[in-house]
Amino acid sequence: MENSDVEIMEQQTDIYQDSVVFITGATGFVGKTLLEKLLWSFPQIKRIYMLIRPKGGLSVEERFRTFLQNPIFERLRDSHPERLAKILHFSGNIEDDNFGLNETDKRVLCAEVNIIFHSAATVRFNECLKVAARVNSQATYNLLELCREMTQLKSFLYVSTAYCNPGRKYVDEKVYPTMPPVDWRQFLTCTQKIPDDYLNRLADYIKGPHVNTYTFTKSIAEQIVNAYRHVIPIVIVRPSIVTAAYREPYPGWIDNIQAISGIMMEIGKGGISSILGDKDLICDIIPVDFVVNAMIMMVGKAKLGRYVITFPLPSPKIHGTFCFISLSICNATSGVTNPITWQHLGDLTMKWSRIYPTKRMIMFPNFKYRCSAIQHEIAVWVLHFIPALLMDLRTLVLGQKKRMVTPIAKKFRQACLAGSFFSLNEWIFQNKSRFYFKEVLESGAYPMLYWNLDELDYDDYVRRHMIGINKYLHREKFTVDANKFMVTRVYWLWIFLHVLFYLLLVYVIF
Repeated sequence: MENSDVEIMEQQTDIYQDSVVFITGATGFVGKTLLEKLLWSFPQIKRIYMLIRPKGGLSVEERFRTFLQNPIFERLRDSHPERLAKILHFSGNIEDDNFGLNETDKRVLCAEVNIIFHSAATVRFNECLKVAARVNSQATYNLLELCREMTQLKSFLYVSTAYCNPGRKYVDEKVYPTMPPVDWRQFLTCTQKIPDDYLNRLADYIKGPHVNTYTFTKSIAEQIVNAYRHVIPIVIVRPSIVTAAYREPYPGWIDNIQAISGIMMEIGKGGISSILGDKDLICDIIPVDFVVNAMIMMVGKAKLGRYVITFPLPSPKIHGTFCFISLSICNATSGVTNPITWQHLGDLTMKWSRIYPTKRMIMFPNFKYRCSAIQHEIAVWVLHFIPALLMDLRTLVLGQKKRMVTPIAKKFRQACLAGSFFSLNEWIFQNKSRFYFKEVLESGAYPMLYWNLDELDYDDYVRRHMIGINKYLHREKFTVDANKFMVTRVYWLWIFLHVLFYLLLVYVIF
């Protein structure tokens, strides 16, 4: 074994030995998957802390007990139930100063934690600026300030987004200045002092190329993280569009309808017939287990950003006789390694949603991308709202106790419009970190991890994804021949309606 392999193995395995981990956003999709993977594959971890706040009328203790019963922990409950005892929780809120921790919990956290995964965020595109700034930017600053008191901290990993630099066509693995230039200190001060309504009205004037508050406040958060690189060993992971698991914890695992998974779910139900987007552009998706594996491997790259004497002097970043050690960043993306177009993803989604239909199918799965906003809006009214209104009218006339379809159509219309910026534009995310991952995995440091993204078969992956949507989101029992008769009936109804529409059109014209 070469010396470099030995160094990598020592760097990676030692950092998790008897370590205490703190995960923010552990109840979210990525955080939950990370927590499960750490417990499953790293039994040497001493304990894992998470933050929980009261929500929905449930106390912290009630939410924690419910959390431990989540289906994601099924294989742990079956094979290693004792490892779940390593999860400990604090009562707190990331939006509060010191995360809302009491003095006792704060002392414990500061004295014990070795590794932090900061994945807590609000990912809503239409979130008001005040809330997005408080959760995505201010909370990051509060945590970094808290890290100053953590005497045992070895690594701080911040989960950003690949889309935090939307004004740049080519995005490398480095921190860019915000566009437009924004001083993060002044921004945080403004969010605290300016009234909510006035600040939210200012959003459109200060976001620049950012079309939503999510990417804007994540960009600000990167500036904050970068400012602490001399004080805290930090790394950043930037996932693109996070989708269902490819392999772990279970093929197709998904537990939220945010981002593209909700659109795929609605396509499978036949509730979407038009999407505003360019079918020929790259859709940069990344399965959640690849994101988690990247996070686990990147932890070992955390180093203090400092100036060190270097001989011979390297060339580009020279400061006298010192060389600057920059922040380690990973673009956890697929576009460079294994690209897929929006058209291909859409075709595969329709294919597998027809082969494995859901019981909730309301129309035969079929849709089309449209680059014209006017054409898309016409198609939405003709193909979405009018059928939805007719279905709701039928429900009311027959007195059926069914959920109204029109509100759902409105909701997903807004979701498609919010995501249209990403489906009408394309970015090239440089991903040099994949070579580091390959080196780490070939060294044998992490036999339980994988990063074979270049070998990912999208046909098989979308099959798993659609099965996962039916199983984990629709809560349906999966069988190969499930709902075959229903999809056949819906198909012929779909054909009949199309024939009827064109006959009426011919009748009106002639």
